[in-house]
Amino acid sequence: MRRIIHNSTAIAACLSLLAPQFAQAQLVGAGAPYNAADSQPQFADDSIILAQAERDEQQAKPRRNQQQAEENRRQRRERAEKRQERQADQRQEQGERAQQRQRRQADREEQRGERAEQRERRQERQQANQQRRNAERPQTADREQERRRPQAAERKQEAERPRQQRADDNRERPRQRDAQQREDSHIGMRAEDRPRVAPSQRDDLGAALAAEREQRRGNRQERAERQERQERRAAEERRENRRDAAERAERREAQQERHERQERREAQREREERRERQERRERQEARQRSTLATGGRAQQRNEEMRNMSTVLKTEVDGGLRDSDLRCLSGGSPPCGNNGARMVTPEGAVVVRNREGQLVLAPRDEQLYRVTDEGRFVRRAAEEDRRETLISREAARERRVAEDVAALLSGKGRVREERITRDNYRRSDQDFRTSLADALDRDRRDRNRDDDDDGGNDLMKALLLGGGALALGAMLSNNRQVALSSPDRVVLTRPDGSQEIIKDETALLRQPGSTVTTEEFDDGSTRTIVTRADGSKVVTIRDADLRVLRRSVISPDGRTVRLIDDTQEVAPVDLATLPAPAPVYSTNSDMDEAALREALYQESDADRRFTLGQIRNVPEVRSLAAPVNIDAITFDTGSAAINAGQAEQLAGLGEVIEQAVMDNPQEVFLIEGHTDTVGSEAANLALSDRRAESVALALSEYYGVPPENLVVQGYGEQFPSIRSDGDIRENRRASVRRITDLLQTEQE
Repeated sequence: MRRIIHNSTAIAACLSLLAPQFAQAQLVGAGAPYNAADSQPQFADDSIILAQAERDEQQAKPRRNQQQAEENRRQRRERAEKRQERQADQRQEQGERAQQRQRRQADREEQRGERAEQRERRQERQQANQQRRNAERPQTADREQERRRPQAAERKQEAERPRQQRADDNRERPRQRDAQQREDSHIGMRAEDRPRVAPSQRDDLGAALAAEREQRRGNRQERAERQERQERRAAEERRENRRDAAERAERREAQQERHERQERREAQREREERRERQERRERQEARQRSTLATGGRAQQRNEEMRNMSTVLKTEVDGGLRDSDLRCLSGGSPPCGNNGARMVTPEGAVVVRNREGQLVLAPRDEQLYRVTDEGRFVRRAAEEDRRETLISREAARERRVAEDVAALLSGKGRVREERITRDNYRRSDQDFRTSLADALDRDRRDRNRDDDDDGGNDLMKALLLGGGALALGAMLSNNRQVALSSPDRVVLTRPDGSQEIIKDETALLRQPGSTVTTEEFDDGSTRTIVTRADGSKVVTIRDADLRVLRRSVISPDGRTVRLIDDTQEVAPVDLATLPAPAPVYSTNSDMDEAALREALYQESDADRRFTLGQIRNVPEVRSLAAPVNIDAITFDTGSAAINAGQAEQLAGLGEVIEQAVMDNPQEVFLIEGHTDTVGSEAANLALSDRRAESVALALSEYYGVPPENLVVQGYGEQFPSIRSDGDIRENRRASVRRITDLLQTEQE
């Protein structure tokens, strides 16, 4: 409004400036002489006019402000009136709907009354027809009886007359008939022309003719009455038919009218229901539109994850609804309690506060991280995890070469074993001892008193077949046995974290090979696996059965060192590590080139790490890109892979086999993961068994050398979907190429 007034004032000022010129132009056009002197003062006064226009503008400004205030008040009044009108319309619609319901009820009552009246009229007509027929039936019977009475009397009299008299009468009848014919033939003749008849004969003949005429007259009367009755009956039937036709037409018209009324009512009801549904849908959509929380916790998380917060705000401003969210554990909302995690279409993990508003979930529960360019990057399962005592020790560990040199110079106890098809495990076979049985046995043997001699117990249990360790038994470094089976032992640290100990040479036990284990006094071992072709795999382990060095000696004497944790390394500074490598998942559409590219993806690290650091420090392990093997699924509690499942590993097996052929020093880490269903110790052991089965399948079906594979189970520690429960995506196996992360020096 102010802009309109301002423009109007400017236009008026311009017109005032141009008015003298317009007047002068009119005078010249009318023939008056043009006088430049007269027109000159007008231009001189232009500044005065402009100044006057500015003063007018200043004076009009309060009026414009007042007009603007009045306009605002008028708009508020209009909005209030519209709101009152909408409320009145709603009340009126409710009243109309109530009236419509009453009208529908009245129509139904009216229809029921009409049907009752029609039934009554029909019953009355039927009763009247029945009464009329009942009344006509005796009269007809009486007339028929009266007609037949003379005939019956005559037959009776005829039967009572003597036979001779009947014979005379029979002889007389032909004469009477002839006489009647003659009489009939004499009708119309002149009297003098008629034959002469005796008086006695004339009387008898006249009586007979009269009787015959009377009989014929009675017959005609009877036929006339019968015909009349038939006509009356036909007329009555026609009237009844017309009446019935009229009633049927009336019923059809009434039915058609009721049908039309019903259609109109249904159309009206449908329109009302459609309008109500539309209004209800609009109200529901308005209620379902998600809103962001503004409390202190929400603001704090928005500050911690600014890029994620910006993406979430954009989604909410774009009309994010509750139906667009999905539960982190699978399915659609509602996802349970208010603290249940949900994922937006873009990938932000959110929760609801008590008011139902959306708040970003903590950073360690987010599935993605957002770059400064707004691009979503899948977070590695190892990101933002709690530091454990195991990872802290691995980050600080050092290995000294002199210890290994002293180890190799000593002489230990030697044990040799020949591997055949009867004493090795295939990938399609389950382990002989189930984890459930191991847990039950551990509970029964919990109070067994065993000597604590540290790592020697592990070696006895896993290498020498000395029997399972008792549940709760304490080992060196304040470690407690949480689960013990013939092939694996799960230990719990004081901070609650768990680690798994196993025989690292289990993959190398192939039929036809000889396994020679040399045990030293300090608990360390050296295992040499000699194959049928003469090649050897040498593995050196410490007292805790951790691999310190692994080398492959070919038949011609060449040595390739795969793992070497004997060299001194610097501690791991987590703050200086680069960002994790991207995460990949294998599927049927992923060819070998894509698999190879995914396996060779890694972050740029300016140093090398030990195998223990790669296994136990999540931030170090995340530097190598994981490739999730989604095609492999296991039965509940089982670690076996059948041949059909192994076929899904064809592409991965061929890529790894070719990589080892190109570079014999390649090393791949096979990981196993579970969801949170079940005990933590059992899940850790089960995931490690499944990782071993995947590695065995790669060796059995696709010729991948087992010495180039390292297996490690992580149980439920690193879920892909950061939520508890039975989640399919968290039960997975994955593979990483860790060659470039390992520090290895060739001999």
